Amino acid sequence: MSGRTARPSRTARPSRTERTERPALADRGRHLVAALAALAAATLLLPVLVSPVLPGGAAATAVPAGAASPRPRTNSTSPNSTSPNSTVPFGATPIGSNAVSRANAPVVGLAATRDGAGTWLVGGDGGVFSYGDAGFFGSAGSLHLNAPVVGMAATPDGGGYWLVGRDGGVFSYGDAGFFGSAGSLRLNAPVVGMAATPGGGGYWLAAADGGVFSYGDAGFFGSAGSLHLDAPVVGMAATPGGRGYWLVAADGGVFSYGDAGFFGSAGSLRLDAPVVGMAATPDGGGYWLVGRDGGVFTYGSAGFFGSLGGTALPGPVVGMAAAPGGAGYWLAVSSEPLAGKVVGIDPGHNGLNYSAPGVIDQPVFNGTGYEPCDTTGTATDSGYTEAQFNFDVATDLQADLQAEGATVVMTRPNNDGVGPCVTTRTAIIDNAHADVAVDIHADGGPAGGRGFAVLEPMADGPNDGVIASSALFAADVRAAFLEGTSMPVSTYDGVQGLQPRNDLAGLNLTTVPKVLIECGNMRNAADAALLVTPSFQQEAAAAMASAVTAFLTGGP
Repeated sequence: MSGRTARPSRTARPSRTERTERPALADRGRHLVAALAALAAATLLLPVLVSPVLPGGAAATAVPAGAASPRPRTNSTSPNSTSPNSTVPFGATPIGSNAVSRANAPVVGLAATRDGAGTWLVGGDGGVFSYGDAGFFGSAGSLHLNAPVVGMAATPDGGGYWLVGRDGGVFSYGDAGFFGSAGSLRLNAPVVGMAATPGGGGYWLAAADGGVFSYGDAGFFGSAGSLHLDAPVVGMAATPGGRGYWLVAADGGVFSYGDAGFFGSAGSLRLDAPVVGMAATPDGGGYWLVGRDGGVFTYGSAGFFGSLGGTALPGPVVGMAAAPGGAGYWLAVSSEPLAGKVVGIDPGHNGLNYSAPGVIDQPVFNGTGYEPCDTTGTATDSGYTEAQFNFDVATDLQADLQAEGATVVMTRPNNDGVGPCVTTRTAIIDNAHADVAVDIHADGGPAGGRGFAVLEPMADGPNDGVIASSALFAADVRAAFLEGTSMPVSTYDGVQGLQPRNDLAGLNLTTVPKVLIECGNMRNAADAALLVTPSFQQEAAAAMASAVTAFLTGGP
């Protein structure tokens, strides 16, 4: 659906750099809070507010036992079937289910009118769909976007809305004013959501690292941008008076700032699926969290009206919006499991590298030392090159991931060029703020050695923040490759198919979770016989896609 051209994003200074950041609740305090609540419940004490002193001086308030649902509860009256790219209502919502019949891109978010008689859905391409009394004021569906849209917010009178892109670019429509964006900034992490001020005179953007950017009359009350998070931030909500906000992480951890009260979190629970968003009650006395599987967690004054937990869904739940008076909520269901996710793919080497030794032999600094800009790679005895294999698998993987709704960033468009250098490849993926990335290779090992190996980064500075997540991804890739292909684990590289490395630019300089996979040994006759076949290449790509999906969704 197309609309008028959005006003261009303007440069704005990130507010989080202007003031001292102070989280009202540090993530490390969640376990202590949960333990205190459990103790109160176990001993049948009256609810008591306790203020433990947390490391670093942050104070937290324990929530009375029973204030939060311990697991996402399942609504026995929820629909037997749910449409893709749709809203699903619970509680007293004036407008019911609505679905986009022919979405050009998966739904990534929703917003509701103040009276609750209308809702909007927005797709990753910026297309906007309006229902009930929600007016259509335009969309970014016909624009060429620098990054996919990740969320939206409505003006208080329902006469307009904002869209926000993963790069922090803001698009305003109707009576929604443009107050600035992060679209021209170099971000430490991608933007994941936004919230508007009560009067519509400003908005906040939240990034995955917990950074908060404020524009217009939106005050800056702190952020988690300087904290080491256990899981990335996935959404935010503002208090009714606009004097505070909450951030929520994928593990269910909640951070409160300004006059936003802390009423509990799911940070200490074992979740069936990661949390994807939150909504606040109109009185500011509570909030809901929603998981990717549609499970709903309630805290404070937020009532439980049902969930999609345990329901077979056509795609992931991607967000929620509250109904007037806190009497219900809508959940937004997308279509593909990787909707809104960005995946980086680096097919190693390039087909014409052999023709430009003066270029590819130039040394580049890889974070710990120097290595060549690139190399020609290896080949089978029959002359099938590693560069061609890498690109063949990469294009199969790209198609698989796009079919699941992911945005894919490739470091080279074909196998008919030179380079780019390994440092440039890494920067391409880092600058795209990919959620995860894979470098695809095949090895030139000893002729008697067989099998695949998954290389993972070792901490050296730039990659410090993604060592743990890369190790988890490496385990997913190893498991998927073992299950999905006939290639055995390497008999000569690593231990059981896993190998930490600190001498490769792609791993040393990454700022996103990443692994490098040697899919087999081209110098081994048995491996080579597999590597040259399109069927194995498709199996390899499917295995990698399965690993990416498992890593990004928390699935099996």
